[in-house]
Amino acid sequence: MKNARLVSRSSLLAAAALLAVPVIAQEAPSAEAGAAADIIVTAQKREERLIDVPVSISAFSANDIANRNVSTLDALQASVPGLRMVDIGPGSQRIQLRGISQYQGLPTVGVYLDEFSVLTLGASGTAEIRLLDLERIEVLRGPQAALYGESSMGGTIRYVTANPDLDTFGGSALGEISTVKDGATGYRMEGVVNAPLIQDKLGLRIAAARENLPGWVDGALGDDRNGQDNTTIRGTLLFEPTSALSIKLLGLYNKSEQWVKNYALPDRTTAQIVPSIANQDYWLGTLVVSYDVGPVTLMSSTGYLDQSGRSVDDSAQFYNNLFGAPLLTTAVTDSRGNFRRWSQELRLTSNGTGPLRYVAGINYFDAESSGLTTGDGESNVLPPELLGVVFEQDTDSFRSKALAVYGSLAYDFNDVVTLDVGGRYFYDRRSVDSVFTLIGFPIPPTVTDQSGSFRSFNPSVSLSVKTGESGQVYGRVAKGFRSGGFNQVTNPIIPPTYGPETLWTYEVGTKQSLLDGTLFVDASVYYNDYKDIQANQLVNPTVATVVNAGNARGPGVDLTVQAKPIPDLSAMATLGYNNLRYKGQTLDRNPGDPADMVPDWTWSVALDYTPRLNDQVGLLAHFDIGFIDEARITIRSRTFNQTAFTQARAVANLRLGATFGRIEGYVFANNLFDENKIVNPAFGAFFEPTRTRPRTLGIGARAAF
Repeated sequence: MKNARLVSRSSLLAAAALLAVPVIAQEAPSAEAGAAADIIVTAQKREERLIDVPVSISAFSANDIANRNVSTLDALQASVPGLRMVDIGPGSQRIQLRGISQYQGLPTVGVYLDEFSVLTLGASGTAEIRLLDLERIEVLRGPQAALYGESSMGGTIRYVTANPDLDTFGGSALGEISTVKDGATGYRMEGVVNAPLIQDKLGLRIAAARENLPGWVDGALGDDRNGQDNTTIRGTLLFEPTSALSIKLLGLYNKSEQWVKNYALPDRTTAQIVPSIANQDYWLGTLVVSYDVGPVTLMSSTGYLDQSGRSVDDSAQFYNNLFGAPLLTTAVTDSRGNFRRWSQELRLTSNGTGPLRYVAGINYFDAESSGLTTGDGESNVLPPELLGVVFEQDTDSFRSKALAVYGSLAYDFNDVVTLDVGGRYFYDRRSVDSVFTLIGFPIPPTVTDQSGSFRSFNPSVSLSVKTGESGQVYGRVAKGFRSGGFNQVTNPIIPPTYGPETLWTYEVGTKQSLLDGTLFVDASVYYNDYKDIQANQLVNPTVATVVNAGNARGPGVDLTVQAKPIPDLSAMATLGYNNLRYKGQTLDRNPGDPADMVPDWTWSVALDYTPRLNDQVGLLAHFDIGFIDEARITIRSRTFNQTAFTQARAVANLRLGATFGRIEGYVFANNLFDENKIVNPAFGAFFEPTRTRPRTLGIGARAAF
């Protein structure tokens, strides 16, 4: 399914901020920084303290999400070293970690809701998860293919939902009204209800949200037309008939709609004359059964996803640049598609606290996408048919059936040294059946009916040395893998099949809880060796293909510092650096070119001050600022050459409020200083750049019962 699509100064600011900062994973406003070290994560498919996992991880708790008052991970990206998200509109989100970034082929970052992968078969279009009633978010950096699959090259993102409470009836409600500068008024509503149906045995939890993001872009189509509506409903049923058996059934529906995407010129207007529609809606269901048989726990996870999307764009400017003359008035591409994914995983995890711990599992998934993309246009010079912009791409089936066997083994040689070895054998059978027709052109349709298999073994090895109970130093080597695919075009210079990519990452890191738990440091230095990169090639104005071309290598740094210098003050700072660069000359890259849309530097600072006036009344103040360096994207081919840049930006947010028992009232300002910078540049078929959302002011209230 096809979907729409300062540095030195900043580094000094980030370094200064590190003297102040922390808590990425505090469990309550009064938690100490040490709580971040002790938070329990399941990044290695077994429960462990964050500080004990030899992987670079950022973890955000439900309280962190509430403090920052965010509803999407996109709003948190500057707070995760190495994370970069590009969001043009619903269904267009592209995610990258540690510089592993592509605009074609499969995703390069794994995305999970609990135990279920929600990845699609394209670089964008993955189901967008709202931050509604989550227990936590885990962002694992570096290749995670050994435990999470072939697309987890740059890393894996895990959204962990809140389980029903089997003992207590309760819930929460949230309401907000906001206004955006030079734009409209929006709102946000959330509600959660938890009900024990059978005391200590059966419970139901329902969460729902409705958010209207106000529009702010004016143009020929009207004022403020880029507003976005999001609706999410999730229900979870948890049954624990005994202490050993747990059965969790989850259902989720999400719908996002936007009539005009966020394309905007510097004055926050647009030249769009055709609605650039972007829609995504999906529903998914999962069933997770866990049974503790003593020495081991057996787990079965079954999941199904049904997702639809639509994206409309006017690419006249792209074609006119390609032709070298303003031949077209409009060139509208309308893409509609459907994606379905079914998966089954069986896993065995050792219990106990002995020196040997292990995980073993098998996973199978069957994913299929289908869709129809049509192109049409208007011209005052020649009939659009003669310009090659009137076409139809009918994909009856693009399918992937994959089987994987994986496992990991951790052994404590003594109280200090631990060796952790893991690996996954992956087999992927892929096929495509599609027809591409240039309507009105005197050439026959291009029929693509291909299939092929891709397989890989992806190991991971880490050696960690404990520094007492308060930290560790570790070294890690891991391999990432991304399957190849098929070019839906007949051309003698373009191979019908392109091959897989591989990534080896070498990493040294440390996690330390210091100063009696008031300071937590998570730091890592890594080196990426990225080979057989899948590169985009334009064959003609309407057809982009993929070939394996070039290698890239380079170092990077991730740093997170969390602190609680006094009981009422929490702080966090992060710093990310990535220097992945292409080596050698290829069709689409020059030596030294960076990966697409990858900033060299990112940093962030967050402060939370929560003094209590008495037992019932408290104050709250939250401030955060996140910096993302400029990045670029390059399109080079035999007929077209373009390089476009994003702009460096530092976006600050502020929230002030008070709590009265179980009721909280607050005001907030997002993009406090009204940064107006390019987030995604105008390039290729993108009509105009997208820009930072203007300053948004709002008022809200939250209550628990």
